[in-house]
Amino acid sequence: MGGNPTVVYRDGPYERIALTDSTTLEVYKGSDSILVVMTACAPQCSSCARIYNKEWTLIATPQPPYPSIFPLATIEDGRIVWKDNDTWSYQSTL
Repeated sequence: MGGNPTVVYRDGPYERIALTDSTTLEVYKGSDSILVVMTACAPQCSSCARIYNKEWTLIATPQPPYPSIFPLATIEDGRIVWKDNDTWSYQSTL
């Protein structure tokens, strides 16, 4: 991505890594799984989340609990927390 990855915050099992000026990676290493959230901003921010086992095999791709073009996720207390980051109306106008 053209950047120099830098750990900007570390607290026990949680790390926040700046991959570029506009892309971050959050990693939480739990007892039996690893949560990963990647967020890119260009300029609107959007995230994708993945859950891996201890061998880094993908076991789940969590989705936000609502439709969103730009879902925003963070890791808080070992959980993925979603926020709707767009203002698009998903209701049909038929």
